[in-house]
Amino acid sequence: MTDVDGTLTDEDGSLNAAAGEAVRRLEGQGITVGLVSGRELPSLDALAQHLGISGPIIAENGGVARMKPGSEPLDLGYSRQPALEVLERLKKLFPGAIREREDNAERLVDVVFFADGVTHKELKQYLGDIQYYDSGYVLHLMQPGISKGTTLIRLLADLGDVSAATTIVFGDSPTDISLFKLFPYSVLIPNPRLPAEHRQEMQRVARYVSDLPCGQGFAQVAFHIADACSG
Repeated sequence: MTDVDGTLTDEDGSLNAAAGEAVRRLEGQGITVGLVSGRELPSLDALAQHLGISGPIIAENGGVARMKPGSEPLDLGYSRQPALEVLERLKKLFPGAIREREDNAERLVDVVFFADGVTHKELKQYLGDIQYYDSGYVLHLMQPGISKGTTLIRLLADLGDVSAATTIVFGDSPTDISLFKLFPYSVLIPNPRLPAEHRQEMQRVARYVSDLPCGQGFAQVAFHIADACSG
């Protein structure tokens, strides 16, 4: 299960060619690949089709999921309303500073925005129990209890012979920490775009760190896995 931005992509946001080739090789050898990302579901659906993956698709940092490409979205029981109410509160408290990102309209659970000139400390005073975090790309608001890791655990329960012990997770940012804590085999892909403190935080919980950054790092590790399994 792999994150997308900063993990399969290069620093400019484009899919790394070697990473894409590595995904296709894993699938060709019978190793199921899935996506677990902060992106919205339509974006991940298109990427899954392009890469030919067969595994689960988890979008919006755990808020939305499919068991496999083309299947119906699962009813995970999450609501977006609490996060939207906090977003409106922040807009009133910080006029002109809170900007929704363009893809916010396409999201079902996660709320994404920018806060111009407002510190994390200032924002956190008005959040109540809503989750708030900085992915390194955008700010997020979500109902408590939602994470990539907890949603993936829920999906694995319905996948039969797949478990946390037979799953490798790849990620690059603090939104992937729940994966790294819940799954024993985790691979951190260094992302030069992220602040040093984010990378250090991830290194403390990752099982393995790739030598190369972004999509190159994913390809390096994925090809190693494919070679080991083919032998």
